[in-house]
Amino acid sequence: MYLARLAHVPLRCASSLQDHAAVPRETEAGTTMLTRRAWGGGLLATLAVLAGGCVTISPSQERRLGREEAQEVEETVGLVQDSALLGYVRQIAGRLTQAAATAGVAWQFNVADDAEPNAFALPGGWVYVTRGAFALLNREDELAGVLGHEAHVLERHAARRVAVATPFAVLFGVPASILSTVSPTLGGIGGGTGELASGAVLASYSREQERDADRWGIELAARAGYDPAGLADFLRTLEREEALEAGREPGRPRFFSTHPTTPERVGNVEAAARSLKRAPDARVAATRAAFLARLDGLLIGNNPAYGIFLGSLFLHPDVDVALEMPAGWKTVNGPTAAGAVAPGGDAVVLLTMVGPGEDPVAGARKEGLSEAQAKRLQRGRMGALQTARLIADTRDGNRAALTWIAHRGHIFRVTGITRRSDWERYGPGFERTAGSFRPLRPADRERVVESRLRIRRAAAGETVAQVLARGGGTWNAARLAVANGTTIDATLEAGWPVKVPVTQRYHTGNG
Repeated sequence: MYLARLAHVPLRCASSLQDHAAVPRETEAGTTMLTRRAWGGGLLATLAVLAGGCVTISPSQERRLGREEAQEVEETVGLVQDSALLGYVRQIAGRLTQAAATAGVAWQFNVADDAEPNAFALPGGWVYVTRGAFALLNREDELAGVLGHEAHVLERHAARRVAVATPFAVLFGVPASILSTVSPTLGGIGGGTGELASGAVLASYSREQERDADRWGIELAARAGYDPAGLADFLRTLEREEALEAGREPGRPRFFSTHPTTPERVGNVEAAARSLKRAPDARVAATRAAFLARLDGLLIGNNPAYGIFLGSLFLHPDVDVALEMPAGWKTVNGPTAAGAVAPGGDAVVLLTMVGPGEDPVAGARKEGLSEAQAKRLQRGRMGALQTARLIADTRDGNRAALTWIAHRGHIFRVTGITRRSDWERYGPGFERTAGSFRPLRPADRERVVESRLRIRRAAAGETVAQVLARGGGTWNAARLAVANGTTIDATLEAGWPVKVPVTQRYHTGNG
């Protein structure tokens, strides 16, 4: 959960926003009806956008949209701030863009702070590789292929995708163009009821666009002096990794499930790569060992700087917050919010930070409450913490319990949403969840750990399982083999570098 407030919603569909701007009114149930005008860019305001639509954007709008979406990525997804890793990525990207020789594209390359393996592009030339992808990369040629793949921004694929997906750009400020990529499970929370969003709900790149992107990627890689088959190697690793993940979470939505099947892509890439002429070798890290050395210390898995879940207990060490979500609910966490979804998908609880402050009523007003709504706020206390509570109805038939809490110079909001018809069933649970908000205890902090990638050298004849057994790690032998591009029973050469994630204590500010 990011420390920034959950407030911004991209204003893509102006007519839709105006259509839903109504004056707040009281309902027969005595609750407050919240509308777009009442909440500005707040959570409940975003619900109304789902019904809207957008037109195709022009090239100038594409550039403006890219800038706006890039800002949202930085604020709501987060960027890895490792200057050495970022400089390395941009050095490789510079060679690719030079090979592309495309005028008018203001290229910007960054590493997104997301544990899922992926890469994505925004209109106008913003390209991102997630840190989760680095955990599966094994040589520089693979990274070049992944970066080159994002050349589909040259054909405005990203702009077309945003134009189609814009009505779904409603959750936590995450742009529609990457909503399914960044947080497919959180994507369904915006409506508060119904099914969770998945890649199938949102507009994805067409299969032909992905094939074009693959062709572009390997051609650029070859022009820049890289092995064009590197992309195929990464896709093969990705296929093996997804097979492992699918075994643990069969129903888990996966972004790459909307792409052409991986075996097909691998075959196409390998065939095309054989026909390409490669420029002289231009690799910065010429060997696998040199490449992996640049990944030493990479954060693997969830970032504790956004908070972590231990069962239903959410702990955020950087802001000193603990919250107990409803038992048995599916917990989800992202940079801007932590939440839980009821088993039937008909209720949700969210924890967000509103912003700095000492008075919860003032914090609520900053989110757009009118004077009439503010008067309905019920002040209270939870131990030493000041609170303000409001029960509000949305125009689409939902009811929300909103509790603002002042803690250590910040205002937090706990929001529970369900259909009005289910209020009696879920309302008491929303109150219990909000009432569980508390500072961290010393024992809580002891439980907050992180995983960092370390490089171990194999002894002659060792397997990855034996390397793992020597010092332990957070991955099992099967996943370790996949991430290192080998097999469990393969014998390794002396000194062969093995990527192993190792658990360590998290200290506030590490992330």
